[in-house]
Amino acid sequence: MQQKIFDALNQFVMLSLEYQEELIKFVVLQEFPKDTILLKVGEVSNYLHFLAEGSVRAIYYQDSKEVTSWFGFEGDFITSFYSFVSRKPSPESIILISDCKLLSISYKNLQFLYDKDLVWNKLGRLITEHYYVEYRERILSLQSMSAAERYDELIKKHPNILDKVKLGHLASYLGITQETLSRLRATRKNRHRLENKLP
Repeated sequence: MQQKIFDALNQFVMLSLEYQEELIKFVVLQEFPKDTILLKVGEVSNYLHFLAEGSVRAIYYQDSKEVTSWFGFEGDFITSFYSFVSRKPSPESIILISDCKLLSISYKNLQFLYDKDLVWNKLGRLITEHYYVEYRERILSLQSMSAAERYDELIKKHPNILDKVKLGHLASYLGITQETLSRLRATRKNRHRLENKLP
């Protein structure tokens, strides 16, 4: 379980055994069942979680309608980044959509590591930058891509997402109705079927 978080972190900064051992002193393994609310709207996010196993989604409400803002899958770092960094109430809730195993570090302990060594500071900056870029790409896709393009991009990035999330949640994330999503899925299947028949 611990090796998973080291593999993820090493994509940003290669951690020596010494740094790995130091991190483990501050990380707590947590296991929660499906449908657990990890964070509620209005709460301050006090933990950064590494999703070792399972899937989660974040939601907010717009005109009393539930909207899925993002999904988290195995290997992702999850939290309400806005709340965690700003120390302000979260604008979204985080809900487990499967049984999950999380490796979690508190805001207080993370700040301790930041102050202790520049390596942790660099690591935190790179992770924050990575998820900020992902957030901006999502906003740009909603503004500039068609629904079909957004769906195709999502399937390229997460080929097995349809096995992990409900269609209604996926439609909400894409900003379309479930009926439109069904049409997009059918169109994509037909397109692939025709492409595979070509010599």
